[in-house]
Amino acid sequence: MFGFRFHALRAPPQARSLPTTHLVARLVPAAPCGWVFFDGSETRMATKDGADLIIPGGAFFPKEARRYACESDAGAEAARLNDASLCLDRPWRVKPVAAFEVKRSTFAHAAAHF
Repeated sequence: MFGFRFHALRAPPQARSLPTTHLVARLVPAAPCGWVFFDGSETRMATKDGADLIIPGGAFFPKEARRYACESDAGAEAARLNDASLCLDRPWRVKPVAAFEVKRSTFAHAAAHF
């Protein structure tokens, strides 16, 4: 009588994304994990004497941060933020994403799926 055939739709091949291995962060002891991470947003301001300042957007958790494909890309971004900052101690640093990854134990993994 009625015959239906379904053909599986294949998803188009996706471009491989570059590994995102580094973050730009600054040490802030009062933050939830002790760091504030650059999220990629910024507000530009000019001082009364005409100097340009950048107020970087911040995230409290690494998953919310902008990630960079390599250490040199992250380093260039940290240098740019530090150069346009009022802080003289150059607080923005490059940190590997792995430094903020928490390994879950087998027990924690099992409990999360319970």
